[in-house]
Amino acid sequence: MNKKIFLYFVLSIISSSITGQTSIESIKGVVIDEFSVPIIGVAIVMFDSDSTYLNSTVSDLDGTFNLKIETTPYRLLFQHLTYEQWSITSDAENIGNVILKENAALLGEVVVKGERPIVKIEDGKLSYDLQAVAQNKAVNNAYDALIKLPGIREREGGLELTGAGIVNVIINGKPSTMTSEQLENLLRATPVERVEKAEIMYSTPPQYHVRGASINLVLHRSYDYSFSGEVHGDYTNRHFNSLDVGGNLVFSTPDWSADVTYSGGENKNIARVNLLSRHTLNGTINTISQTQNLISKGNRHSIRAAIEYAPKDNGSLSAVYTGQFKPNINSTTDADGTFVKSNNIKNGNDGMHNGSLFYKSTFGFDAGIDYTQYNSSSFSKMENLYKEGEITRFNTDSKQSIDKVTAYVNQQHSLKNNWGITYGASFNWTQDNDLQKYNVEEGNISTTNTNSMLQEYVTNVYGGFSKQLKKGNLSLSLAGEYYQVEDYRRWTLYPQASFLWEFDEKNFAQFSFSSDKTYPSYWDMQQAITYLDGYSEIHGNTWLRPMRTYSTQFLYMLKKKYMFVLFWNEMPDYFTQTAYQSPERLALVYQTLNWDYNRQYGGNLIIPFKFGTWLDSRLTLTGLNMKQKCSSFYDISFDRSKMLGVAQLDNSMKISQKPNLTLDISGYYQTEAIQGTYDIDPSWSLDAGVKWTFAKDKATLSARCSDIFNTSTPFTKIRVYNQNIDMESGAFTRMFTVYFSYRFSGYKEKTRNKVDTSRFGH
Repeated sequence: MNKKIFLYFVLSIISSSITGQTSIESIKGVVIDEFSVPIIGVAIVMFDSDSTYLNSTVSDLDGTFNLKIETTPYRLLFQHLTYEQWSITSDAENIGNVILKENAALLGEVVVKGERPIVKIEDGKLSYDLQAVAQNKAVNNAYDALIKLPGIREREGGLELTGAGIVNVIINGKPSTMTSEQLENLLRATPVERVEKAEIMYSTPPQYHVRGASINLVLHRSYDYSFSGEVHGDYTNRHFNSLDVGGNLVFSTPDWSADVTYSGGENKNIARVNLLSRHTLNGTINTISQTQNLISKGNRHSIRAAIEYAPKDNGSLSAVYTGQFKPNINSTTDADGTFVKSNNIKNGNDGMHNGSLFYKSTFGFDAGIDYTQYNSSSFSKMENLYKEGEITRFNTDSKQSIDKVTAYVNQQHSLKNNWGITYGASFNWTQDNDLQKYNVEEGNISTTNTNSMLQEYVTNVYGGFSKQLKKGNLSLSLAGEYYQVEDYRRWTLYPQASFLWEFDEKNFAQFSFSSDKTYPSYWDMQQAITYLDGYSEIHGNTWLRPMRTYSTQFLYMLKKKYMFVLFWNEMPDYFTQTAYQSPERLALVYQTLNWDYNRQYGGNLIIPFKFGTWLDSRLTLTGLNMKQKCSSFYDISFDRSKMLGVAQLDNSMKISQKPNLTLDISGYYQTEAIQGTYDIDPSWSLDAGVKWTFAKDKATLSARCSDIFNTSTPFTKIRVYNQNIDMESGAFTRMFTVYFSYRFSGYKEKTRNKVDTSRFGH
């Protein structure tokens, strides 16, 4: 370091400590290395435009620094023994991240390099540095980064934690009530840099008001004056073209923050199902083959507006409005085969309004209330021309209206000797009005008009305690829930337990136990019949009940890299939609039914490995046994089991530093599986993506092709008793996407609360 600069630096610190003057206006920033690790003790010296010394400081433990502004523009000089000298000229109050490169000439061969651990243990949770996980990978946002976490994978439009099933997503300790599609849109709009850490919990404590496994995303909170935003757009081709555009604006002060987000687009999709049904009726086998093509298109608009009052270290009060609208939904279903030729034209719209109010104190108390109003309507016109000459024509008018209120309170206390207790309650009320009317124009068809109102009540009370041990953490809780829908009433207890023990700083083990209940969609609980074509139809089920889940995991992590998990998942009253050939007429009935149980147990192994600095890979191996039983499946029953294996390999390659290009290639293979009466053939998939970051890391352009060979959707069949069906629906699964985003003024996206619409729609 230059002696004159060093002298100025020392004199400045001495002068500041004597006078104790405070700054009226200051600049802020964070000094990090190329791996996003904060750098401590960096000397930061300020000069004016004439190179006259003005001020100086050093970076703190978290890499942050703060300097008075005496004139603008200014020049900052960054100096550290083990990093290359760097300077910046600016007039901004917040310069964001300053990245220093290692000084190779000074370090030479005496440098001992080690991998930065991406996971830490915090209060019994696995805390991942999401930015470290996403380092040198072709990810555009927080959603892409979450999929890169060990054990997390994308399945059927949602996120799944291996060994624990579907995983809940919590943001800043608040449960997510969005559908999987809404959640994905939110996370895809959130930059990875906005996320401070991702906490994985195999058994979520009850104060989060979710059960089972979850991921808590902790976002950075800005307590300075800032105005920032982002614009983005993407083009997607999945046989048809779709476009999406959006933007976000955020304003914050030390006490207040506000943001507004809009996204909208036009989507067009296609799906094809090839069906071969050997349908036994009155002792005769009828061979029915047909091809069904479903084309849907429509516009969507989504807007969110939020305001929060949150003085630092003084609690917070926030209000959020969310609106989502699909004003014009159009779909056409054409089916043609040996039995019938069908055409179904459907038009509709839906809209959702949600308002939320949340309060969080500094003494462990928090409360929230949420109201959702949802409306959906559709009109369809169907024509069936049967090969034997019969013709049916009819119209269907369907409507759904839902009002839902959710409220909760929590209280936590920290006691002596690292003990803690927590207790609270939540209440949910839902009113669902469903209408479906038929107008038969020609032919003979069995129709049932429905006009019903359903009211649902869920009351939950819980209590629990935790203990921070010398080398671990223990938590236990018990929740009692009263559930009522129509004449069905039930009390249920939900125990939760988690015990984590660190053998040393790199090796630990965790035992988790959780219990949960999953509710069916409101439309599935109605008596309505929806006709897909002249042969296939969907039936509601008024006797459908919630399913329970009891989940146990034992996890061992070696060197905070290699992970081994043993798991057992027991799901009594499991429900899912399956197909059944009616013995009374030529009709293929799809209906959601409760089974006796669905049981899964097995193991999971995750092995990461690297080749230099250019290749970062992870191999995930899963083996499990599936056992499924239903004693009353229409007029038959089944009791089936199957061993299942899954192998997945993810690779991220650094193509070049300048330009900043990264390439991802990933693939998976799954062996044969079962789902009720279905036999599912093996499936595999290969994905590839490339990302270019430019304009000082403010702009991102990426291209990705998913399921390159159209192999992700497996061939399925049914061979149970006299049920004999073949289905193939993997014709249009390849998807190509081009994504562009630009962040301005140091993008800082706000936390958003989400709305649960997973049980709405028909």
